[in-house]
Amino acid sequence: MLEQGETWTMENDQRYTVASIVEENDKKYVYLLNRDDYKDYIIGEYVEDEVVFVEDPGLISHLVLKFNKDLKENLPRMLLENM
Repeated sequence: MLEQGETWTMENDQRYTVASIVEENDKKYVYLLNRDDYKDYIIGEYVEDEVVFVEDPGLISHLVLKFNKDLKENLPRMLLENM
């Protein structure tokens, strides 16, 4: 199970931090930030222990709003837990 704040390693050995996880229409979506280059991010659907890239611009726009809300609500807690 993927959890917010943990590290996810992609097939190309790039490491990403799970910044946010949201559920929408019985699907789980993740926002991953590259640990070495914070300009590199992934928005994907988490399916059977794999991250499948989301390519639909409308869905991405919708998910970004949800990720933003999730981060506003949970980031302070995550920072305190990692101190």
